[in-house]
Amino acid sequence: MKSLKIFGLFTLLFLGAMNLSAQVDVTLNPINALWGKYSLGADITLTDNLSVEPTISYLSLGEDDGKYTGVPANLFLKYYFNPNNGADRFYADVWLRYVNRKFEYNAENQDIYSDVTQTRFGVGFGVGYKVVSKGGFVFDIGFGTGRAIVDNNKYLNDELQREDFDWPDIMFAGKLGIGYRF
Repeated sequence: MKSLKIFGLFTLLFLGAMNLSAQVDVTLNPINALWGKYSLGADITLTDNLSVEPTISYLSLGEDDGKYTGVPANLFLKYYFNPNNGADRFYADVWLRYVNRKFEYNAENQDIYSDVTQTRFGVGFGVGYKVVSKGGFVFDIGFGTGRAIVDNNKYLNDELQREDFDWPDIMFAGKLGIGYRF
């Protein structure tokens, strides 16, 4: 929970730093939607070379064994090297990533395995490229890698068997965004 508060504080600081006439690129990830993950981002231009983009996603999958849900949130700070229309073309970014996952077992496995929640918080860097058409349509693609600083598993019933989530410390942040510039 402390990680989420830190993420929210950084988001508020960056949003407070922008001026009221800033341009905003709102994007959705259409590829993730095919697998039930819904992602929304708002890239807010601070200067021609600098923008900040908070994103939030939601994933819910039902399996034979149970139900998996995940809520990742990212905060990207992007630097554009040679923009044409302000906050476009090739960029490098640094990011913060918060992920909250939960796995709940189905009724027949409820007496064997403990439900589990996982919280992760990490930092990283990446690169990307954004194209903005004259009509305002946006296409943004990027990839980054980083490291988990916080990685906590919480089991809801300590008397049952634990099925550990052995995630590596490495974290990835990918972006494929299609949207519109306001």
